[in-house]
Amino acid sequence: MNRPPSSPLNPRICILGGGFAGLYSALALAKINLLEQWQIVIIDKTDRFEFSPLLYELISGELEPWEIAPPYLQLLRNERISFYCDRVEDINLDARQVQLRDRGSLSYTYLIIALGLERRVPPHPDVLSFRRLADVERLNAELERLQHQPSLDISIIGAGASGVELACKLADRLGDRHQIHLIHRGSQLLPKFSPQTRKAAQRAINKRRIRLSLNTNVKGIQHQGDFQLQLQQQEKFFKETSHLVIWTAGTQVNPLIRRLPGGEQGQLPVTPELQLTRYPEVFVLGDLAATPLANSAQVAYQQAPHLAKNLKSYVFQGPLKPFQYRHLGEMLTLGIHRGVVHSFGITLNGRLGHLIRTLVYIQRLPTLKQSLSVFCHRLKRLIKWQ
Repeated sequence: MNRPPSSPLNPRICILGGGFAGLYSALALAKINLLEQWQIVIIDKTDRFEFSPLLYELISGELEPWEIAPPYLQLLRNERISFYCDRVEDINLDARQVQLRDRGSLSYTYLIIALGLERRVPPHPDVLSFRRLADVERLNAELERLQHQPSLDISIIGAGASGVELACKLADRLGDRHQIHLIHRGSQLLPKFSPQTRKAAQRAINKRRIRLSLNTNVKGIQHQGDFQLQLQQQEKFFKETSHLVIWTAGTQVNPLIRRLPGGEQGQLPVTPELQLTRYPEVFVLGDLAATPLANSAQVAYQQAPHLAKNLKSYVFQGPLKPFQYRHLGEMLTLGIHRGVVHSFGITLNGRLGHLIRTLVYIQRLPTLKQSLSVFCHRLKRLIKWQ
């Protein structure tokens, strides 16, 4: 297989973002890397990969931080992949360079943009968010601080997957001490999920006496000792007091992407092969690709190996294939050792749903070594409980 004249013998593949799309692309590329001279570099602003679908298990104590947030250097120890813990400040597509805060300018031969969307900043600095490991640590610290409260009032803004999963975990952790209010501006719980999953989630919410308010907007938040929420439900305005407010609603655009050609709306135009329009040496994955697909880890998980094959084909002037997403189903945690899995018309609830969800996610951890470590640790704990 001949390399095209324009392609160097030692190409540098820069991957911006170490989430599902970025890390899994790097690992897939390392597996099909035909030349030792290929240099694969991942750049991320944090030093740990965070398997975000399992963050909720840290709240309940079902999992430990090392199981879902291993350091990149540990994961990549035996891989031909370099990792830079740095912040991307600029991308020059014409010069084929990225500007890093600490390392300065870095040239690339091929670029993979997988930075993802940024979390929406809560409207008040004391309101908690729930998207990263640091958010889990902050929430656990607040729960410890408030542990002597005889009754704990918690307001969760947003009834998408994150809000529902977090509400159920907190309800089971706190038991009878909680008064959890799930507030959603839309008219439907879990609007992007199947009716079967929504039904299972509604049952879990009702069983845990979680209060759900739909068609409700947060008009203002004040914090003086406790939180004072100003809410609007249709034409009705009312106030609510909470000890904690957690914001799980929405994301916002990475300002870096807005500065790129075609990125004014926060996403980048891509071909069906996931190449950036007008810049075929640049591939865009995950939330930043302007496609009709949902922003989910499942999409990024499937894009990664497809990208690796297409990039190899592009380097060696072979045919590229359009990405075709296959929806494999939905999984949610709905409390401690409880969950729901809906896939190919079959719905599994309760402990069985929890078990299947856990096993699937353990299998999808980045490396085989990490998967086996977590599986063995879980198995030992299960035997001990017996």
